[in-house]
Amino acid sequence: MLGAAVFTSCLAAISLAQFAPAPLYSACSPAVPCMGGLACQASVCVPVAAAPALLPAPAPVYAAPAPVYAAPAPVYAPPAPVYAAPAPVAPVIAAQPPACAPSCIGGGACLGGACQCAAPVVYSPVVGCAPAPVPIAPLPIVAGRLIPQALPGAPCEPGVECTGGSVCSLGVCVCPPELVQEGTVCVARTVYGVVPPPVIPVPIAPAPVAMVPVGAPCAPMAAAPMPPPACVPGAVCGPAGVCACGAAYTPVQGACVRRRHAKQAEKDE
Repeated sequence: MLGAAVFTSCLAAISLAQFAPAPLYSACSPAVPCMGGLACQASVCVPVAAAPALLPAPAPVYAAPAPVYAAPAPVYAPPAPVYAAPAPVAPVIAAQPPACAPSCIGGGACLGGACQCAAPVVYSPVVGCAPAPVPIAPLPIVAGRLIPQALPGAPCEPGVECTGGSVCSLGVCVCPPELVQEGTVCVARTVYGVVPPPVIPVPIAPAPVAMVPVGAPCAPMAAAPMPPPACVPGAVCGPAGVCACGAAYTPVQGACVRRRHAKQAEKDE
């Protein structure tokens, strides 16, 4: 046993003597160790990093609290004085007598807001002061007849009798043209000095006169004792006593037609 240990030691010494420690960044292996302070990593001698120094943790820093100030007392401004506005002074207007609208005419006077005349004359808004109208006596009603009646201005219909001198026209009882309505009766216009409207004559259409066709005999105006039948439009009674068309017309079926219209009719045919 002792001999074997001596042999191993001798072999290790020989190995150390044959392989020197490898320098920095040199190849290394289990048989070739690195120099002191170096470590064999990935078969290369690299320096061993020193352990980082442990620094003491800094002391915590606390912010100083903000100073607390007492809130200032509120300052109140004194209220502005309140002055009451003076009440407006209403203008003093003297009382005016009521006026008449429209104004009085024909000698009428405005009294208490109404047009009046001296008695026994009454006021009318049409002519002014005029004598009181004489009412027309209504027609006597035969006993036993129940006929409905209507006053002037009221609606009427067949079978209704209009009173006060009015007549039924277009469904309303109205006064005739020579009368004027005064209340519930119709009075003469001459009472108020109103001239009745003039009577407009109704024109009477002359009786139709037969016209003489072209080529038919006619009588000249100067030779006839009374106006003879006239020729058709566009024709005149010639010296031969026959209706003939004028220069601008042409005869067509007993009538006279302008030449351009006749040509157009021929084209259409």
